[in-house]
Amino acid sequence: MEQFDQIIRLIFQNILLVGLASIFLLYFLAGKKEELSRNAVLNSSATICVFAFNMFLIMKYHMALNGWLQEQYNAIGIPTLPKGTWDAYPLILTSLLGLLAKDFADYWNHRLMHTKWGWPTHAAHHSDTHVNALTTYRVHFLEMFVMSASYILLLTWLQMPQAIPFVALCAALHNMYVHLDVDWRHGPVKYLVASPYFHRWHHADTPEAYGKNLANIVPLWDVMFGTYHDPGKIEAPMGLRESGVNDTNPVAILFFPFMEWGRMLRRKWQHKGTAPRSTGEPQVHPGE
Repeated sequence: MEQFDQIIRLIFQNILLVGLASIFLLYFLAGKKEELSRNAVLNSSATICVFAFNMFLIMKYHMALNGWLQEQYNAIGIPTLPKGTWDAYPLILTSLLGLLAKDFADYWNHRLMHTKWGWPTHAAHHSDTHVNALTTYRVHFLEMFVMSASYILLLTWLQMPQAIPFVALCAALHNMYVHLDVDWRHGPVKYLVASPYFHRWHHADTPEAYGKNLANIVPLWDVMFGTYHDPGKIEAPMGLRESGVNDTNPVAILFFPFMEWGRMLRRKWQHKGTAPRSTGEPQVHPGE
C-alpha cells in the first residue's frame, strides 16, 4: 500500500509532464501536427499560467479553506456513515464506489456551472480553442472552490478516507484522457466510460452542444437526466470565440467571471422595469 501511495504522489507531482507527454506522443506517433501549432502553443501556455496561479492559491490557502468548510459541515451536523463502515470491503470496491459518487457529484456541479449565473466561472475551462490533455487544468479558482466544497460534503458523509488517493488519481488521469485531441469512441461501453469523442462534443462551440455531455466519467448520468448528445462527427470548432471569451490571455481568463457578472448586473439594472432588449454584445452560452 505504501508503494501504491508513492506511485500516486509521483504522478501528481509530475501531472503537467503527463499532459505535455501526451501532446508530443500525438504529434510524433499519430502525426497530429496541429498539436504544436501556434494556436495550440498559445492556448497551452495560457493554461499553464492559469494552472500555476491555481497551484499558488492551493499551496497558500487550500488547507485552511478545507478546514473551514469541514468546520461548517460539522457545525450543522451533517449525518455520516459510521467510521469503519468500509473496513471489511476490498479497497478496489470502496475506491470504485467513491469514484462513482464523486462523478455523480461532478455531474450536478457541472450542470450548475452551465446555468446563467454559474457559467462565467466555468467559461475559463471552455475558453481553450485547442482542447488537449492540458485543458484539464484550465479551471478557474472559483470553480475549484465549488468542487472542493461538494467533495468535502461527499467524503464527510461516505467516510472513505482510504479511497481518496485512488479516486483522485483515476479522476485526474481520465479527465486528461477525455480532453485528448482525438476522435476515439468507446463502442459498447460508451455509456459507462466517457471517451474523448463524447467530451469533445461538450467543448464544441455550437448551440446544439451547449449544456450537453456533462458527465466527467459516466455518460449514463447524461442519458438519465436528458443531457446526452451523440449526433456523429464533430465539425464545430472548440472554445468560445463566438462568445467573445479570450483563449490565450491568462489574466483575461481569470478576470472574466467578475467582468461578466458585472455586465450581467448592469444589464439587469438597466432593464429593470422595462421590456428586455438586445444589447448587441456577444452572449456566452449558459447551456440552460
